[in-house]
Amino acid sequence: MCSIIIITELHGYSPRSPSAVTIEQLRTFAVVAEHQHVTRAARALGLTQPAVSHQLKALERSLGLAVFERVGRGIRLTADGRALLPAVSSALAALRSVEEEAAARAGLLQGELTVAASNTIGIYRVPAWSAGFLERHPGVGLRVRTVNTREAIALLREAVVDCALVEGPDTHDGFDALGVETDELVVVAAAGHPLARHDVVHPTDLAAHRYLARERGSGTEALAAELLGPSYRAGPVLELGQVGAVRAAALAGLGFAVLPLAAISDDLATGQLCQLAIGRPTLRRTLTALRRPSSRSPALDAFWAHLTALATTTPSTPGSAATGSDRP
Repeated sequence: MCSIIIITELHGYSPRSPSAVTIEQLRTFAVVAEHQHVTRAARALGLTQPAVSHQLKALERSLGLAVFERVGRGIRLTADGRALLPAVSSALAALRSVEEEAAARAGLLQGELTVAASNTIGIYRVPAWSAGFLERHPGVGLRVRTVNTREAIALLREAVVDCALVEGPDTHDGFDALGVETDELVVVAAAGHPLARHDVVHPTDLAAHRYLARERGSGTEALAAELLGPSYRAGPVLELGQVGAVRAAALAGLGFAVLPLAAISDDLATGQLCQLAIGRPTLRRTLTALRRPSSRSPALDAFWAHLTALATTTPSTPGSAATGSDRP
């Protein structure tokens, strides 16, 4: 729908706009030319359809040419578009050469990288994951926005951030994805909580106590229903916005919670929290890095290479706490 409207709007103008053509516009042009479909190109770029349509509209205004035309549900290059495509491909190849040469000569002495990290990863894993990278590239500025998984993916798709570090079952279609580490979700309560006295905790036992929940949209909360089954939100619920707040509430004995081992391994090791045996297997999930295929910079490439190396050396589950359905 959006592609039809945008293409119709693009055909009528001829005055050349004084605005400059951008690299992102040229990248979008090349990918749309390859797919001949705005929606499929948007998936490949990791952007929304309106964002791609906006890039095409801006490009045509800058060039003063209509480079695409509507054909059924797709679009195709006009004669002007076909004539420009080789030059665009050459320009993008030249840009890659410039970036590679500059990165090699400067040793990545400076740069900026913005990352959206889901709550658990942002608080408990990003400091460890980024330490080696920042040591090797001290001139690179790293900004981390801690949000829930759904928001992190939205920020990446809208090109607000360069990379997203997420957990949870959300779709990763259209992104480059890299599994960095495997974490485990377990059901816990404070050592002094009544549930900690049970060898096996049944659904009716859980329903009689308060469930300490994350907000909907959290990667952890999205999997908690699968882990708890009929016990999920069966009794009173206290909803908290941060994994640290849920952990603190569990330590205070306010109820039981589903928490990642990445956040509570030390609490289990010291006996402050107790893993509850609920007669169901624990859940493993992959902590994943995402990037848009079209978004490449020396800083992002170096960070991605760092995460790739980290993925081959990081233990599956951080910490030394026992796992499985038996309590430690």
